[in-house]
Amino acid sequence: MASSPNYWLRRKNISRRTFLYGSGLTAAGVLTSIACGSGDDDDDDGGQSSGPGAAGAGQATSTALPVSTVAAKTGGTLNLIWNVADAQLDPHSTTEHLSPEIYRAVSHGLLKQESVTEKPVADLAQSWEKPDPTTLVFKLNPAAKWQNIAPLNGRAVTAEDVVYSLKRIGTPGPAAPRASTFALIDSYTATDKNTVTLKLKSPFVPILVPLSDKWSVIVAPEIVEKFGDLKRGESIVGCGPFICQSAESSKGATLVRNPDYWGKKPYLDKVVYTTILDAEARIAAFKSGQADVSDILPALLVDQFKQSDVQIYEFDQVGVGISLIGGPNDKEPLNDERVRRAINLVIDRTVMGQAAFPGSKLTNAGLFGNPVWGVPEKEVAEMPGFHGKTTDAEIKEAKDLISAYAGGKSVEIVCNTTKAYNAHHIDRAEALVPMLKQIGIDLKLNVMEFGAMKDAETKKQLQFTAATYAAYGDPHTPLNNSFTSTGTRNYWSFNDPTYDGLVAKQAQEEDVAKRKQMVIDLQKYLMKGTPVSSNIWFQKTPIAVRKKVKNFQGTLSAGSSASGWYLADTWLDA
Repeated sequence: MASSPNYWLRRKNISRRTFLYGSGLTAAGVLTSIACGSGDDDDDDGGQSSGPGAAGAGQATSTALPVSTVAAKTGGTLNLIWNVADAQLDPHSTTEHLSPEIYRAVSHGLLKQESVTEKPVADLAQSWEKPDPTTLVFKLNPAAKWQNIAPLNGRAVTAEDVVYSLKRIGTPGPAAPRASTFALIDSYTATDKNTVTLKLKSPFVPILVPLSDKWSVIVAPEIVEKFGDLKRGESIVGCGPFICQSAESSKGATLVRNPDYWGKKPYLDKVVYTTILDAEARIAAFKSGQADVSDILPALLVDQFKQSDVQIYEFDQVGVGISLIGGPNDKEPLNDERVRRAINLVIDRTVMGQAAFPGSKLTNAGLFGNPVWGVPEKEVAEMPGFHGKTTDAEIKEAKDLISAYAGGKSVEIVCNTTKAYNAHHIDRAEALVPMLKQIGIDLKLNVMEFGAMKDAETKKQLQFTAATYAAYGDPHTPLNNSFTSTGTRNYWSFNDPTYDGLVAKQAQEEDVAKRKQMVIDLQKYLMKGTPVSSNIWFQKTPIAVRKKVKNFQGTLSAGSSASGWYLADTWLDA
């Protein structure tokens, strides 16, 4: 066990045992109010932490969006903008964000995560314990019941429902993109109607993180049986504070207060998500008052949002995000290490950053754009291709590598991309074209619908992509899912037994400082071996919230954090 103080024990006085098998190991984010100054963490004793809040690229502290001290009001409609048309709405099989956002308001998980910090906390499970290193026992809230909608008709939520849902997430298959995260769970047992017991194959320190992330929602077996899957809006039925009135992946969703909710009643009458794909249209919708919250504000336009009725907040990167450029290592031309090395050398990550986030203050990161778990900034700057502007020497070396591979001929590569999440995809892909051109690679952009592009990734029906983005609550998930030989999001066909062993070892390490160093070493291992290239940054995310909106938590975009699970606490002072 770690002998020195750690971040979560300082903040919330949770037990050391809970911290070690839970995720005191998640990253803690920084949130400061641009208009009102920095938030204050009253629970912080001011000491240095050896845990995830320790200084790396700078110490990360935590607070949340301001909690109103005024008596809450009931009623009103909260209008939210969504920025991408997801392919479908099944939270267990999607790799995207709208459906878990909806489900976390309509249903519950075994656990959920604190807003901003992403620390796992109670949800359906009121308490849990770890009687031995490979056993977890969760006690469910006996008051929990499903919504009064056929065929559930308000029946009690049971341990069997939880077991069914977790097995549905963790059973390997094409519709289970997070199955490899659950691979260390050996068995799921409903010990009685309100007790769930998980047996692990071996100790797994960050187990509470995948159990609490926004995708790990509990669903009813009867609903899956009735509809065959959960991909359509009519199948969204849960045990939470809001009822899904309508939902369509390409248009958005409307949620209404659940009058029979068994827990604390929500304040809002209604929550409306409207999908607006065009960035300028989203900005216009917010500025005209059609939306109450706006996320992913372009840095160059932040001043335009500083209206008298709007508050701007700024988050540090909280989730362990990755953004990757490359393709399957078992297909030409990326099966040749020289090609992968050349691409990694010639990517000007500073130019890529400004193409994606114009005007933002960005610092090149390594594999993780996270100040807690990422490779320290100074070390990143010393790595080939990561120090800033690409040098003439790096361009020459990259040219020589491509020439040696292709015998002096040009190499053509087809890059799948999409206009959805444009900052993560087509903006970067277009910036990459001239970079690769100068070393003899002709990058052809294959612009696809978002759902088709994600489907091609899952089936590894691609030659190249720029960039695949994902965000998680703990570093084990991207290290495991994206790069181990059994990883369900290993689109790169990367197969390295040494790497697999190192990932398994870090997942069992209970000492926080030791595990952090192991995670950093694993990132360096990947960056040196270049199965893919990384382009991600240490950056801040601004969010605009109308002042009438009280107690809104989380974010509204791609990321591991969500606002859905705290909408019951949100209210309007209007």
